[in-house]
Amino acid sequence: MSAARRLVLIHGFTERPDMWEVMLTDWSDDTLVISTPSIPGHGNHPEIPVIRTAESYCEALLQQIPADNLPLIVVGHSMGGYLASTLVRMVPDRIQALGFFHSKAGTDSTEKIEDRKRAMVTAAQNKDLYLATMLRNTLAEDNQTRLRKELETMIEQAKHDISVACIEAAQEVMIQRPNNIGFLSTVAFPIHYFLGKQDKSIVYELMNEELLALPGVSLHTAESAGHMGHIECRSEAIDWLKRVCAFNE
Repeated sequence: MSAARRLVLIHGFTERPDMWEVMLTDWSDDTLVISTPSIPGHGNHPEIPVIRTAESYCEALLQQIPADNLPLIVVGHSMGGYLASTLVRMVPDRIQALGFFHSKAGTDSTEKIEDRKRAMVTAAQNKDLYLATMLRNTLAEDNQTRLRKELETMIEQAKHDISVACIEAAQEVMIQRPNNIGFLSTVAFPIHYFLGKQDKSIVYELMNEELLALPGVSLHTAESAGHMGHIECRSEAIDWLKRVCAFNE
């Protein structure tokens, strides 16, 4: 049997698949074949499914991954992690490991759902202002000046790439996504978390219940990061990804 594995890296809301490049340039693993699919409405997949569910979005992701039956290591950032937890449920026999990069398996609180509904209204009124404000808040406050150039690039790319329809559809998918904690509590493959201590989206202090429900998970806490560890604390993020991909027969 071949030792090759497929590393599937799923970007987050308003991002591009090439967000992962900063984590891949300084290391390599000859056993890994890497796939970076686009979430519907993003990147190379502008089409938005008629049925706006996590499952339909995951079907679109799976269509971008070669059907070669290689074991899958699935890592998702933010919305990409929400989708990853559903994707592994759809192909459980192929999964070798799952990584949540500033993400989680649970669903939104009532307050978060209301925030998402307000976001749809705000984006419809002024998409570019919404994107700029939202993306600025993804960085820890201490990092916003240091990473000003990177932040400006993220904002300009999102303004160019992301439509109001994409925002509305993605928010709807995130609102109604399933709670996958119960499923993940039964699986044999390892589960890894990378959480930012200063994350305003995946609030560190609110993750305890999910982590306790999944005994045996591996957690890395990035003290200096908000929601964008790949640029806020790149070396930590690379080391974490290496651990997710470590192969134990």
